[in-house]
Amino acid sequence: MTTSEATKKGSDPANPSGALLRGLDVLQAFGPEKDALGNAEIAAATGLPKPTVSRLTRALVDAGYLNYDAERGKYRLRPRVLTLGFSLLNNMKILPIAHEHLQRLALASGCTVSLAWPDAPNMIYLDRCAGDQMPYFFSVGSAVDMARTATGQAYIAALDPASRRSLISGLKSHSPTDWTDVAKAIDQAVHSVAERGFCLVDNAWRRNIRGIAAPLISADGRTIMTVNCVTTTFAMSSEELVEKWAPGLLKVTQGLATHL
Repeated sequence: MTTSEATKKGSDPANPSGALLRGLDVLQAFGPEKDALGNAEIAAATGLPKPTVSRLTRALVDAGYLNYDAERGKYRLRPRVLTLGFSLLNNMKILPIAHEHLQRLALASGCTVSLAWPDAPNMIYLDRCAGDQMPYFFSVGSAVDMARTATGQAYIAALDPASRRSLISGLKSHSPTDWTDVAKAIDQAVHSVAERGFCLVDNAWRRNIRGIAAPLISADGRTIMTVNCVTTTFAMSSEELVEKWAPGLLKVTQGLATHL
C-alpha cells in the first residue's frame, strides 16, 4: 500500500492514524526540483485541503522535520527526515554484503549497479555503485518507475501470477496514455526473466539509457528485490551488456540470495 492509498483509508477524522498518514504525504511532496514548497503547492501535490496542510506543516516544523523560510513562505525538509531512512538501512544486514558485490560488478563493467526495493508504483534504491561509463546519477533513496524500468520489470516478473496481475492492475492507472506499450514491455520482461533470468530495457525509460536487471529472491520467496546494471547507449551496445555482463549480474543475485 502506498502512502497516498493509506491516507485515503486513514482520512476518517475518527481514525487516529489519519493525521500521521497525511503528515507522511506532506513529507513525500518534496523531491527533486521540489526542495522548497509553500502550503498551496503542498496542497496541490497531495490533494489535501489548505487548512489541513497548514496545520500539518506547523506540526512538522515543531517536530523538526521541516524548516520554514518566513521571507519566501516556503518549507524545506530538515536533515531529521534522514534518520527514518537510515534506521531502515542500518538494520538491513544484507546491505554491507551486497555493496561489495555491486561495487565489484560496477568496477568491472563500467556500468552503474544498484539494489532496489519495491514500493509501487516505484522501485527505491537501497544501494548504488557508479561505474566510469555511467554519468547518470541517482542516489540511495531515489525512486524510479516500476513499470518502465528494467529493475521494476524484473520485480514484476518474479511475482506469482496472481500477485503480478493485482500489481499490474494498480500500475495501469499511473500510465493512462501509453499503457499498451508499457504492458507489452512488461509481458516481454516476464518471458525474459523466466527464460534467461533477467530482462533488458533499451532506450525506452530514459533517452540514451539501457539496462538489465534480475530479481533477488529469498529462499522462502517472501522477499523480492532486484539488482540492475545500467549504462549509456553510446558507452556500450545492448549485445555487450547482455552477453558480457548479464552472467555477472546473475552471479551477484544468486550469491546474495543466500543472505536474505
